Amino acid sequence: MFILGLTGGIASGKTTATNFFASKGIEIIDADEISRGLQLKGEAGYKQVLKEFGKDILDDADEINRSALRKIAFANKTNKAKLEEIMHPLIRSEIMQGFENIKSKWGIYSAPLWSNRNKFKRTLVINSSPHIQSQRIKERDNSSDEVIRKILADQMPYKERISFADDFISNDGSLDSFLKKLDFYFQLYDKMA
Repeated sequence: MFILGLTGGIASGKTTATNFFASKGIEIIDADEISRGLQLKGEAGYKQVLKEFGKDILDDADEINRSALRKIAFANKTNKAKLEEIMHPLIRSEIMQGFENIKSKWGIYSAPLWSNRNKFKRTLVINSSPHIQSQRIKERDNSSDEVIRKILADQMPYKERISFADDFISNDGSLDSFLKKLDFYFQLYDKMA
């Protein structure tokens, strides 16, 4: 089966891209979405993250406040490593099950973290400038400038990220321009599949 790997930095447009492809009937395995699901109240990730980081990460409904968790995780490398040790094995297991269940003509694996272990028919990298990413993070998550700086500093460097690209989209313009670029790649991948 044709599987597209899709990656990009935070607030680069991965969710917009996966929503676009999903609207065309393409099934998506989204590592971010899986992570969020695993951190919902009662799920395995929720229990382990709560045990490790304590009740300060919970909101009024006893759900994990992702902004509070992000602030703690990016406070130091030890906390980030602990969070990754909890979440990555759980996410990996869900991803493997997702690949087995794809029923569409082709599928997409979307993730912010990428390495040489990620091998797909094609890899689409979406990129935005740090300035645009900062604006989007602030609007979306209401994060402080300090937290945003730490998040961006911890991202895979631009040159390393694009080294994985078979295909590349710069997403610093309008939504309409971005959607046109996505449609071009949809047509290409649909033919390849």
